[in-house]
Amino acid sequence: MPSSTRPACADDAATCASITATGRNADDFLVAFESGKEAWVVLESADHEVIGVGGCQLWQWNQVAWVMDLTIRRDRRGHGQGRLLLEALLGAAKLRGALVLMDFEPQGGPLIEFYLQSGFRICGFNDRYLPGNEDPSVVFLSRDL
Repeated sequence: MPSSTRPACADDAATCASITATGRNADDFLVAFESGKEAWVVLESADHEVIGVGGCQLWQWNQVAWVMDLTIRRDRRGHGQGRLLLEALLGAAKLRGALVLMDFEPQGGPLIEFYLQSGFRICGFNDRYLPGNEDPSVVFLSRDL
């Protein structure tokens, strides 16, 4: 049975905290789920185990949603489930009124190709975005909703 997606709920907070690299704990996720300023979705296995999480921050002033996290548990990667999670996040952002979903990736990063294959386009570049890194540059990507 294939994986499925759904909106994140309070029962998912601890699992989301364990999967992501956001630095948030379960209480932080509970606040985020209720804030109305973020949209969060989870990816479940056929046996309803949460194996991925995606979230975006919603900016009302320009109707843009910024990807904050898009993570599949390491032991479940490489099977096309990232695209399923991304599509759910796109849908959640659109339902919240966003017109565009954006993210950035270090220049030459592995997600650039993933995003391009998922209908995103390169919309900008900043060569000083990640100070302190050997290469501080990033590529900005966007997809109209």
